[in-house]
Amino acid sequence: MQNSCISLLTKLFAMKNEQPNILIVDDSSTNNLLLETAFKGHNLNIFTAFSGEEALKVLNNNNIDLVLLDIMMPGMSGYDVLEKINENDKLSSIPVILVTARSRMEEEKRAKELGVTDFFEKPLKLEILIAKVKELINQPV
Repeated sequence: MQNSCISLLTKLFAMKNEQPNILIVDDSSTNNLLLETAFKGHNLNIFTAFSGEEALKVLNNNNIDLVLLDIMMPGMSGYDVLEKINENDKLSSIPVILVTARSRMEEEKRAKELGVTDFFEKPLKLEILIAKVKELINQPV
């Protein structure tokens, strides 16, 4: 009995101290590195993917709490990835922030139709993006 209580307490403590997992998806290694660097020191585990296909593999093999997703990528676009996320019951509740170099007016309607959580235009205002991410994962700003 005592061992099972200790085991349960250990698991609860580990869960409480677990850092949120953020997935950054962009075909540009420069953009991925920029975002990864911006989020360092914010108590987050950062995963990166350079394509839609790679993003889906990461999502299916890890417990991801939030996705930062570029729209314009070769092959599978950010919209294609978002559609696949929405089709999967395990993934559909994950907040997704779309990031694009296109104008907001061009993209916002389709993004809203696909249930995107938020939308940011490049060049990114990193302080605002970090605050939004922390808000969505229930982490103090």
